[in-house]
Amino acid sequence: MKRTLTSYIVSEILPPFLLGLSAFTIILLIARILKLVELVVTRGVPFLEIGKLFALILPTFLEMTVPMALLLGIFLGLGRLSSDHELLALKASGISPIQVLLPIGTVALFISLITLLLTTMVRPAANLALKRELFNIAKNRVGTALREKVFNDDFPQILIYVEEVIPPGDASQGVLIVDRRNPAREDVIFAKVALILSDEESKSISLKLFDGTVYEREKKRPSFSQTRFNTYDFKLDPEEAFGPIRKKERGPKEMSLRRLGKAIQLKEEQGLKPTAELIELHQRFSFAFAPLVLSLLGVALVMIPTRSRAGRSWGFALCLSWLLVYYGLLSIGKALGERDLLPPALALWLPNIVVGLIAIRLFQKALKESPLLIQGKLEDLSLYLNRRLARYMQRDY
Repeated sequence: MKRTLTSYIVSEILPPFLLGLSAFTIILLIARILKLVELVVTRGVPFLEIGKLFALILPTFLEMTVPMALLLGIFLGLGRLSSDHELLALKASGISPIQVLLPIGTVALFISLITLLLTTMVRPAANLALKRELFNIAKNRVGTALREKVFNDDFPQILIYVEEVIPPGDASQGVLIVDRRNPAREDVIFAKVALILSDEESKSISLKLFDGTVYEREKKRPSFSQTRFNTYDFKLDPEEAFGPIRKKERGPKEMSLRRLGKAIQLKEEQGLKPTAELIELHQRFSFAFAPLVLSLLGVALVMIPTRSRAGRSWGFALCLSWLLVYYGLLSIGKALGERDLLPPALALWLPNIVVGLIAIRLFQKALKESPLLIQGKLEDLSLYLNRRLARYMQRDY
């Protein structure tokens, strides 16, 4: 009986879980997908490299969408059982909410372990690999994408004109650069020769210019200054052209747990606050704990006695409402933690603590088969409005 009940409940929540996982992931990835399409259309990046970028971006979103999809699966799966009165039949057969929670809790524990693997190992490694891949694309594209006798605008606020590209593409003659990155001034640079240099360690690209002139004009002044040079290093940032690489050095999001612990210890020894590192550390573990909290919440809300349920629409609306609460608390806590208004541990565990306490209280009500007071009020209001609407329709017709 227990095995049959377990397989039946899991089979009910698994399809909406997979559907929700696909839907939530695609919705969150839309902006990045558009950026990747832009790289193909405007910069000629091959589809194979775009596929690599997509695969490296995916873990960052999965650690968020997996708990979201689990909650949706519970609401839709158990909601269907509730609307068909199957949960009522289970209760009449002596099946308690705890027995319903056990198989779902097992699934949630498995998903928590997957999320922990994503947050602690897969996502940091993917972020670091993404940073390197974007640099390699930018490095290769600067040399190969510079077209002769046209203004190249691969980098925002920078126009690069070359008279002649010298094969294999790492040098150019007759170079004009218009630099508008500084809002207070505009620089126009002429050079006879330019070499394309890249630094693997700092993930930076630069043009080494020879024998030229820099014309600098401030926006508030009509005049300009002129400076001659023999050599001039013009820095290009791959982040500006190919999306968020964040920092040139390995940041907290690209660090392994071991490296992250060393960074925290080093900052503490130097008398600095390791706020960013502590936030990243606690975020990895709090995300992994989220499926357990949300699974308890979902089971409790479905098992609480109610007079009516609106089926799938009810489950979807309830899921979105609680996800807004959870991730709203996460955003608030993270913002307070980054400003040192809350300790990083409390800031990142705030949604799990608040939603977890609410879930425990609701589950206690489910065990006692005690309906929510606010839920009863809302249902009474709904019945009253339905009766008034029926009388109004009868009066008119």
